[in-house]
Amino acid sequence: MYDVKVLGQRRRVEEGGPGLKSLKVGGVEVVALTDVEGAFFGLGQIFPGVLSGQWERYLRRYPFAFADARTLYGRVGSYLLRLPSGRTVLVDAGIGPAAMGQGGSLMDELSAAGVEPEDVDTVFLTNLHGDHIGWALTPQGEPVFPGAWYVTQAVEWEASESYIGAALRPLDALGVLELLDGEEALSDQLTAIPTPGHTPGHSSLLVQDGGEGLVISGDVIAHPAQVTEPTWNIAFAMDKEATAYTREMFLEWVEADGLTVAAGHVPGTGFGRVGRDEDGRRAWVPLDETGDGDVPTEEVRHGGNAG
Repeated sequence: MYDVKVLGQRRRVEEGGPGLKSLKVGGVEVVALTDVEGAFFGLGQIFPGVLSGQWERYLRRYPFAFADARTLYGRVGSYLLRLPSGRTVLVDAGIGPAAMGQGGSLMDELSAAGVEPEDVDTVFLTNLHGDHIGWALTPQGEPVFPGAWYVTQAVEWEASESYIGAALRPLDALGVLELLDGEEALSDQLTAIPTPGHTPGHSSLLVQDGGEGLVISGDVIAHPAQVTEPTWNIAFAMDKEATAYTREMFLEWVEADGLTVAAGHVPGTGFGRVGRDEDGRRAWVPLDETGDGDVPTEEVRHGGNAG
């Protein structure tokens, strides 16, 4: 097993990648939140089948996404959306109060953004793996967000018993669960987009307003290298072939439409775009504090972790 090192939030901005904390998509504010961040897994453990030598170019290109040459530096993140209507939406609910034995920071991050649990109207869950539902319910089975609807795909809900058992059943019993049937609008600005593979009912959330667009990818992108290497799946992907196919289609879509991506497992804030590198291959373009970005070259280091 690998030691888990959960590092403080200030380090995330100073050393762990781009520091852009929030951005606007038309009239929608999107705020990046982090529950935990750190050196969670060895590369061979989280990306089985990828040889150590295959990581070399990405260690140089994306040092903020590695703790060292053998260890991934990752994040369990969520996104807060403030809609023009006044609604407040939380996308994904982190790994929870007992995260990695140290406790997650999601509630503190929400509070710092001026949001209390009772202010949240909707909790959209891209998938129901444990690192996306940790703050959904209290240990007593009560909703952490007492005024919210909890929204996910019906396919995901039906499949989830195999990986979370009855953990979320209180949501159904309390009548606060909303199940979607494929692509559905949640509001004038938000649309759930099925992106299956990582889990059977995995979905991403498209944000569109004022001619601008962003998609919260969930686990379609877990590491920047996957933008160039879409067949590289993490160990937790339940259907590897479907996940790789979905990722390729997702990347083709967001590149063609010029969408910003918010990737909850990418260190920092996970805001980026899909660009092309010097070889013409797709590459992750992290956004800087101004909301702009360039494809990092393999020679340029960005104050990251890898040595």
